[in-house]
Amino acid sequence: MLFHELTDSPENLRGVGPKRAVLFARLGLRTVADVLALMPRRYEDRSRTVSLVEAAGHGEGVVHATVIDHEYFLRGRQRTLKLVIQDETSTAALVCFGRNVLARTFPVGTPVSVYGQFSLRYGEIQASSFDAERRGPESAGTSPPVVPVYPLTEGITQTHLRDAVADALRKFTGDIEDELPDDVRQEERLLPLAEALQGVHFPATMDEPAPALRRLVWGELFTFQLRLAQDAHRRRRRTRRARPAPFRSAVDPVMQRLPFELTPDQSRVLSEILTDMDQPWPMSRLLQGDVGSGKTLVALVAALSAVERGQQVALMVPTELLARQHARNVGALLADTDVHPALVLGSMPAAARREVTAALGDGEIDIVIGTHALFSEGLTYANLGLVIIDEQHRFGVAQREHLQHRGHAPDVLMMSATPIPRSLALTAFGDSEVSTIHNLPPGRKPIRTHLARMGNEERVYEFVKRELQVGCQAYLVYPAIEEGGARGFRSAQEMHRRLQAVLAPYQVGLAHSRIDEDARAHTMEAFARGEIQALVATSVVEVGVDVPNATCMVVEHAEVFGLAALHQLRGRVGRGDAQSYCILVYQDPLNSDARERLKVMYESSDGFFIAEEDLRIRGPGELQGSRQSGFLEFRFADIREHMAEMISSRTQVARVLREDPELQQAEHHHLNRAVAALREDSTDEN
Repeated sequence: MLFHELTDSPENLRGVGPKRAVLFARLGLRTVADVLALMPRRYEDRSRTVSLVEAAGHGEGVVHATVIDHEYFLRGRQRTLKLVIQDETSTAALVCFGRNVLARTFPVGTPVSVYGQFSLRYGEIQASSFDAERRGPESAGTSPPVVPVYPLTEGITQTHLRDAVADALRKFTGDIEDELPDDVRQEERLLPLAEALQGVHFPATMDEPAPALRRLVWGELFTFQLRLAQDAHRRRRRTRRARPAPFRSAVDPVMQRLPFELTPDQSRVLSEILTDMDQPWPMSRLLQGDVGSGKTLVALVAALSAVERGQQVALMVPTELLARQHARNVGALLADTDVHPALVLGSMPAAARREVTAALGDGEIDIVIGTHALFSEGLTYANLGLVIIDEQHRFGVAQREHLQHRGHAPDVLMMSATPIPRSLALTAFGDSEVSTIHNLPPGRKPIRTHLARMGNEERVYEFVKRELQVGCQAYLVYPAIEEGGARGFRSAQEMHRRLQAVLAPYQVGLAHSRIDEDARAHTMEAFARGEIQALVATSVVEVGVDVPNATCMVVEHAEVFGLAALHQLRGRVGRGDAQSYCILVYQDPLNSDARERLKVMYESSDGFFIAEEDLRIRGPGELQGSRQSGFLEFRFADIREHMAEMISSRTQVARVLREDPELQQAEHHHLNRAVAALREDSTDEN
């Protein structure tokens, strides 16, 4: 059987049982495969014996000694055992917190082997963290030279886990079939799977875990990328209608009315997109670029190219606020043309919704803009040819695929204003091409970022007021909606009341997620028109809000926001010609992660560098919606550390698929099963 097919419950493993299996589940160990995939946090080298004096000097080691006494001391109302042991150099006390039963296990006179953390305390050598076992002829050679140390949960000990893992290895590894073909494994110098599992859990030396882990990591990344590449290959082979020749002009009238030309970066990525759209297979492309780099304009030109061919375009965005803004901007660009846009929102009146639904189904609407309502029941498309997904990481894989299936293999263009680290792009978007806009449009001034400690915010408000006095606008963002939270953060509602007085006579608006959608849209439109000069908000303004006259972004309690959110918030300003500022107000004391995030924001405005730092600090599981999408939750691999394995496995994937695209050859039988199971698991998760 393959590794993923080890679905037996761990309750039948040594020392587990039904009750302890519940505790195992808290660690995510619900199957034997889960138990074998639990990686040790570290290893203890028990191959070298030291004396008590040496152990006290080095801090740890294996000591051969004899129990010479049992002593007790009071700890609260209960007595705590001390096993007094002695070797040829000294005596030591093993402090048995919660383990008085060891008095029966190790009576006076018992020879013992002890591995522990030893130190000088209270005038004697002591160890309270230790493992001990009887030492005698019958136990010679039974202690493993290297012992794994696993993550624990309450009620589970290292012994429980070691016994369960050892039993799983004994019972199942002889039956595990290796999914990697022999030629791949030999070329990459990888261990057989069963040998790797043994080496990563119970190595004979401290050198064994590294190559064992490399085999597990490499195999996981290889199978994952093979699945993505095979899906892309199948998508390209999928039959669909021939590309119709353009029969009306939609691009030129819009391009002629633009007050500027596309930047070289915009022109390059547009060419990449249009080339894909000319292929006989459906496009799957990620368009990424920093905030304000002009991705939306590129996407609109691609949409107009589809419209020229008689196809419909669906632009899906994560919020109604952003949908309204896109609809307003697209409507202005398409005024006096024969291209017909429409807006579909979940909150729109039933009569208006029926009207749009009918027009969309009859082909009277060319470009439809909306939220997840675009794939709601009853909404049909006459000829959906292009799906554009803005802020793609806010949608799950299932939502994206649902919209794709509304047409006959439509092209898909995903957009992200948060640049995606290369390692993340190779995994989460391994089946897609990636286009990147590196540069901002000319004339944009770098945003000046300042840090301010909580307590100095009055000076911040004075600065904001000076910006308002010269006719500019400002955002002030808070992590909480209302006061009274457990962490005592300032809230948007509380600060809205206060800032109305502090910033008088200027108008101060309020926007957060609990305000009715229409009322919030009205406030945002008033801010965009300049009728509101300062907007107090939560992170609802993080995405897509475009007010060129806004020059000041203040984020209070900036230490609790992630790097991606801070970068997005900073990108709400600097969209016009005036100098813009971002002021991050933080509260001491800062933990190490918060200090790193603020340092990165202060020192860099490069979204690609910030994305890499975010990946380093937070890890892949919290980035780009990877939790909801089912991506990146690897058993063994960490994409921050295993780029070399990712790249080498990707090379092997290309070779295997060139020789056997459908994995039908006999040597790929196990591999085909493993990829099919991975595809099935991904579907189930979504």
